[in-house]
Amino acid sequence: MGKKLGTAALFLGAFMLALAGLSKFYMYDRLAVVPLNTEQLSVAATAPGDDAEYLDVAAGVKVVTGPLKSTTVVTGDVDASKKASKELGRDVAVWDNYTCTDKPSFDCGNSTDAPLSGTIDRVAFDANTGEAVAYKDTSNESDGEITKPFSFEGLYFKFPFDTQKKTYQWWDGTLKKGVDATYVGEGKVKGMKVYKFEQTIEPVKTGTIDVPGDLVGSDEATVTADRIYSVHRTFSVDPVTGVVIVGEEAQDSYLEVNGERRATTTKATLGLTDDTIQASVDEYKTKAMLLTAVKTWIPVGGGILGVLLIAAGLMSRRGNAEGVRKADKGELVGTR
Repeated sequence: MGKKLGTAALFLGAFMLALAGLSKFYMYDRLAVVPLNTEQLSVAATAPGDDAEYLDVAAGVKVVTGPLKSTTVVTGDVDASKKASKELGRDVAVWDNYTCTDKPSFDCGNSTDAPLSGTIDRVAFDANTGEAVAYKDTSNESDGEITKPFSFEGLYFKFPFDTQKKTYQWWDGTLKKGVDATYVGEGKVKGMKVYKFEQTIEPVKTGTIDVPGDLVGSDEATVTADRIYSVHRTFSVDPVTGVVIVGEEAQDSYLEVNGERRATTTKATLGLTDDTIQASVDEYKTKAMLLTAVKTWIPVGGGILGVLLIAAGLMSRRGNAEGVRKADKGELVGTR
């Protein structure tokens, strides 16, 4: 290798080392943030033939059975996110989340009727870790009541970038607090590696409600019953982006009188539909590969290649210098 090639190897090696460091310590941090202008639609539903059991007020305050569908629309507010980031001194995203659950025929977007269940949350969260942050421009709307600002905690939309095999706090909208989501193992979804988490909330009283006596087997016109809530959630998470690829929620909530279960309010298992799962795989598989390359492949490969090129360049220059010295020595001997 000549002197010019040796010099080129040194410069190229230095460039590869700089790229490796830049990739790991700067580029990854810039890429591992959620988009402020997100537009997401996801659908969860009961499995075919696996009907839900729920209390339908519109049907005359009675327990009915049938399929259910839950539609969630997430919209990012760019201006609010930039304002929150500036005020809090960190990368913050402000997203609006609308979730509507009703019969599959119910049109969550256009119906003038109220759905069986509907919530609107405005959440501010760390754009990298996914953790909710305290901020004045947040709100919760459920059961016709709006609370603003509203204090969310834990993870709400997604797990952190570079998700770890540990327990995280995941938001529960009924208890209105973060509850442990425990790591339980690895798996694959349509070719993507996922980490699996589970969240279990044992039956807990969330309040009371006055209901017709005949609903809970009483001769009284009105009975005050305890509202009992329980749920089991499972998450299959892409550990690179922290996105939930597969999610399922099995809820069992009911009315209790004098410590005895009297009427079901919601007993259903809803899971993300295959179309929703496939859409997530299609979108995030490539993004996961890019982030992995920036965090691991480029730093490691670039670092190794950079060291080898620098070593080769130094050896070449040293070899060339020795050749010059030998040539000079030969000329001196020949002139004696």
